[in-house]
This record gives sequence, structure tokens and C-alpha cells, in this order.
Amino acid sequence: MSGQITDRYARQILDAARSLIGPEAYRDALRKAGLTRYEEALPPLSPEPGITFEEISAFCQAIRERFGPDGGWMLRRMGHEVLRRDLQAYGWVANLVRLVSGILQAPRERVYNAWQRAAAVVRMETGSSPQVWREGDRVYWENPSCPYCVGVSCAEPCCDLPAGVLEALTAWVLERPVEAIRVMEESCRGRGEPACRYRVEW
Repeated sequence: MSGQITDRYARQILDAARSLIGPEAYRDALRKAGLTRYEEALPPLSPEPGITFEEISAFCQAIRERFGPDGGWMLRRMGHEVLRRDLQAYGWVANLVRLVSGILQAPRERVYNAWQRAAAVVRMETGSSPQVWREGDRVYWENPSCPYCVGVSCAEPCCDLPAGVLEALTAWVLERPVEAIRVMEESCRGRGEPACRYRVEW
């Protein structure tokens, strides 16, 4: 399954990458992904579809290859940065939601509800279909139409960017350091499995 992510969502990802990996690596990743149209300017802040799943997958794969063993870590850092930028955009509304949920809910309930909200945003911005559920004390995220591993073949799960977003979101809602949160990708479409599935530990 393929599709497109919105220009505004692509802008967050590309801007986070540009700030973290440096101009040379950024330009190289754009070229390898067929995204040279963004070498001079980021995508507009528009809800219109812009970058294809194949392009954003190739962009992430180029970063993974460029940084070798640290590629997955770099993509997770990009995910952390994407979430930080999202929270800046929503400002006081996001902080109010966290305050109220912190008063009313146990930590695991807060994480579950935050992941559900995030899934709704991802559905809107990518047209993909993530689902969130609980099994006992564990919270899971699964996306059978993940935008980040289309056309990619990997021996180990390789969708580190969304894992990083989920880590940062969990850390934010629990008011803990992101280093205290670990999101594990248990299955990956890039490995030939039917969906990308994550669980969280803290």
C-alpha cells in the first residue's frame, strides 16, 4: 500500500532532519530519495498531499545508510524533534491536555490516550491506518500501511522515526526524560511482515 503525506507533515520531518544531520547529509538524503525539489526550500505549511510514501521511506533509508550503526538512533532523534515541533505548534492547548490527563488518569491510561490521539493525527496527515490497543499493562501501536518502509527491505525492524515520535510523546505525557522511555518495534513491513507494530516500556 502506498500514499502521500501532507506537505505540513513532511515539512516537520525534513526540517527536523536538516537541523540534526547537517547540510551535506541532508542534501545527499534528499537526492537519494528523489526530493531535490526541497533542497532550497521546505514544503509549504499545507494540508495537501506532497511527498509519497516511497520518497519518505527512501529519505529515511538514506539517513540510515549514511550513519551506519548510528542510523537508527539518528532517526529516533529526528522523531523526538518532530514531536517537539508539533508541541510548539499547539502550545498551551497541548500543555492543558497534559495537565488535565495527569490529574485524572493513571500513567498507562495517559499513554494509551495520547497514543490514540497521535494515531488520529497520523491518519489525517498520512492517510495510513494506525491502531492503538492495550493488552494487560502494555500499550501497542500497529500500522499496516506504515509510510516509512515502502520499498525498503531490512533484516531488522527499521521504522525508527515513528518510534522516536512515540518515545517523545510518551516522555512528554508522563513528564519524564525521553531517555527513560523505550519504544520497541516488534514487527516491520520492511522485514516482510504484515504491519509495523510497536510497544512501549518505561
